[in-house]
Amino acid sequence: MAGTQLNLQRNTKVFYSIKDLSLSATTAADLTPQNTWRVEVLAGYALSADSAVQDITSLESGLDPDRSVQRFNTARNPVEWNFQTYLRPTGAEKNSGGSGEAESSNCKPVADWYLWQSLVSNTKPASSNAGEQSVWRYDASTASGKLASANSVGGANFHSSRSNFAIAQENNMYFKLDNLVYQVKKAIVNTGEIDASVDGIATTTWSGFGTEMVELTGAARDKAIAVFGGVGNDGSTVTPNASISLDATSSHHPYATMNVDSTTYTVDFIKNRLSSIEISHQGSAAETANIYSFPVTGLSFSYSNDVTYLTPEELAALNTPIGQFTGSRTVTGSFTAYLRSASESSTRANSAQFLNKVVNDSRVSHASTSSANIQIGGGTAPFFHINMPAVQFNFPVHQIDDVLGISVDFLAQEKERGSGDEIQFFVKSDNN
Repeated sequence: MAGTQLNLQRNTKVFYSIKDLSLSATTAADLTPQNTWRVEVLAGYALSADSAVQDITSLESGLDPDRSVQRFNTARNPVEWNFQTYLRPTGAEKNSGGSGEAESSNCKPVADWYLWQSLVSNTKPASSNAGEQSVWRYDASTASGKLASANSVGGANFHSSRSNFAIAQENNMYFKLDNLVYQVKKAIVNTGEIDASVDGIATTTWSGFGTEMVELTGAARDKAIAVFGGVGNDGSTVTPNASISLDATSSHHPYATMNVDSTTYTVDFIKNRLSSIEISHQGSAAETANIYSFPVTGLSFSYSNDVTYLTPEELAALNTPIGQFTGSRTVTGSFTAYLRSASESSTRANSAQFLNKVVNDSRVSHASTSSANIQIGGGTAPFFHINMPAVQFNFPVHQIDDVLGISVDFLAQEKERGSGDEIQFFVKSDNN
């Protein structure tokens, strides 16, 4: 590689792949748009690989005591990474026929689909032989597609999926930091957090772990540069090899373009100012559901697998993580809205009535008779909707400001115990 230089955050590129470039058996040609995807990250990403330490202190009495401290590195901690991406519908929402058909019938409804699938499902976004494996389900009878966290069997043009998995799927992440290329081995996606602040563009903050972070050098680095672009080991400049053709070799799938109905589209941004929420709440199982629909002034949503790692504690050894397990799956969020009132008989009662209904609900749990639909981007494409069929709402809290408001936290729960059916994602793009 040619002379030394500073490495700038502005030049960072991130890639997600099922392929391990550190293995001598893996060639650059093994990377294709079916198994390797560009992740378009925003400024402020983080990547760290630190160690667990133990300090041994000595403290004796006397005028000339031993007051020394010795430090030992006892274990490598799991690699931690996080970054933020824009939540962008692609239009590739159908897996068979008609407007919106995805290439090779493998749906990728949002630009960072591979991360969503890795978060929610035990099915890898691509198989070992490089074929895509989307778990997005399109129903022609209802003309709608969805990602459901509920456990499901495979069918025509979509794969089986389980959200009740004990071990998160492991892939590889590549951080090209200007001229340095780092690989996070056995990378897992632990959390996805959507921020839909009213004055911004919808974003998702991704975070996760890996077992090891290595700098790619020599032949491994040349393989990475051949696909990701940059300055090769011989000093030559290599152009990034991005392609939306699934049979292309030594290439990756770009983030901002998608093949829909054999046409290349630039994927959409979602404007949060159009977002809203619709809530159904019954005071009891016998009551008629009350529907509350209102715009929001702020909105957040989080899905977490609560992954933890096991690390041995052998003496006289630098221990490394030997595996990971998922904990409780938590689906939480919050929203803020202006405190508005409407008549109780109104078709769309408002936030003041919702506050009153929840506060006066004496049940310890109302999730079985409450649901919510978060409408990021509103009801007109492009949008990203999160439907939660069973929701437990905290008591709304007043926000005292120039315009009075409320703030509400919530937890999505399983409708049926063990089904993993807390959420359904619905996506629509302008591109179909």
